[in-house]
Amino acid sequence: MAQAQKFEKPMKKLGMFWWAFAARGGGAILFSGILFYSGSLFGSIFFDPIMFVFLGLILGFYILSNGILLGVASGYAAEHQVGIWRLLLAECIFDTALGTYVGLTLLLSSESLAWLSGLHALGTGCFLVVLGWKLRASKTYAGLLGVAGLVAVGAGLAFVTHRDASTRSATHWLGGFELFYGAVIFVFAEGLHRHHTPILRGESAQF
Repeated sequence: MAQAQKFEKPMKKLGMFWWAFAARGGGAILFSGILFYSGSLFGSIFFDPIMFVFLGLILGFYILSNGILLGVASGYAAEHQVGIWRLLLAECIFDTALGTYVGLTLLLSSESLAWLSGLHALGTGCFLVVLGWKLRASKTYAGLLGVAGLVAVGAGLAFVTHRDASTRSATHWLGGFELFYGAVIFVFAEGLHRHHTPILRGESAQF
């Protein structure tokens, strides 16, 4: 019983910043819409150079903003002594480094877009699997994160091994992945919020 409470505690305390995960989910869904739209513009000699620079900027900004949100979540977790703060910090460092690199590089190509998308998906998948394991007392959300992580790893490997795919295809596939990821993180954020709501009500009752 004590062991179960030990692993349930992070899920409850993560609820204090459920909004950080909700923002990540919303950002991923918004980013997927941009990818679907921009992917349809590839194929024109005039648009392609402009779109590569645009994708470099937007991809770098998106990954970097994820890193910032994870840094905030890691800080909250460390302040409230939630054991997974190191995991959140590690993902923050990974996303910040990758986002900064993409943003500074700017001049993407079809191969580099697939390669960087693969790295992003692989990193995301690994961290989702580990987070699911850390929250394994909550079987529903642990299973959700674990399966999503495995899907993300598979998507990352597909990007890396199919770097010769057309830019339009790679952009649309990345958009599909981000849409999936955003939906999963939204569901997780909703679960965190529900875990946190009883705590807030209990604190209100004390006053």
